[in-house]
Amino acid sequence: MKELKREGTHWQRARRPDQVKERRDSILSATSRLIEKGGVLAVGLTAIAREAGLSKANLYRYFESREAILLELFESEIAAWSNHFAEILDGLAGPTDIAAVAQATADSLQGREIYCSLFSALAPDLESRLTEPFLIRSRRSLREAFVGLIGPFRGALPHLSKSQVNEFLIMHAMFLAGIWSHATPGKALAEVMGREEFVGMRMNFLERARWHALILLTGLESISQPRVKPAE
Repeated sequence: MKELKREGTHWQRARRPDQVKERRDSILSATSRLIEKGGVLAVGLTAIAREAGLSKANLYRYFESREAILLELFESEIAAWSNHFAEILDGLAGPTDIAAVAQATADSLQGREIYCSLFSALAPDLESRLTEPFLIRSRRSLREAFVGLIGPFRGALPHLSKSQVNEFLIMHAMFLAGIWSHATPGKALAEVMGREEFVGMRMNFLERARWHALILLTGLESISQPRVKPAE
C-alpha cells in the first residue's frame, strides 16, 4: 500500500525526506489532539490514523507501534518543558528564595497538558509495553531533561548541591505522575467532585504543584546547612 499525501481530495505518495518528516509531524500532532480530548489511554492506532487522515496500515510506515508514537511525542514534550523551566529559572536573575523557585516550578507546567498527561502514563502504560531500546530512549530523555536543569536550578538556589537538586527533580516527577490524573478527572468524576461534600478534595493542579515544590525545597534547604555542634 502506498503512502499518501492529501492535496484536496487526492492522495500522493510521500517520497522525499521532508515529506516523510511532514507526515511524521502530522501523526504526532494528531496524537496530541487526541490526548487533549480524552487522555493517553484513549489514544489508539485507529484513532490516530483517523485524526491524521491516514489509513492505519500507513502509520506503520512511519512508526512501528502506538508506543513508539507516544514515546517520540514524550521526548519532544519533556525537552520543551525542561528548556522552558530553565528559561524561567534563569530569569530569576541570580540567587533567590525557595518561594520564587517553587512558583517557577508551577509556572513551568502552565499549558503543558500534553507533557503532564504523557508523564502520568509513562510508567503504568507506555514503558510497560516498550522494548529495551525504546526503554533506553525513554530513560535518556528523562536524564537529559534533569541534567539540563541542574545548572539553572543551582543558579537560583546555589546552596543546594547537585544531588539535592536531582532529588528535588525526581520527587517532583513522581508527584507529577501521581497527581495529574486526580487533578484532571473525567466528566463523571468531575461532576461528582462538584458536590459540596467534596469541596475539600478538589485539586487546583498548579497550586498543588507550587505547594509541593515549596514543601520539598524547604526540607532540602533545612538539611543542606552544615550541622553545628551546640555550645556546651
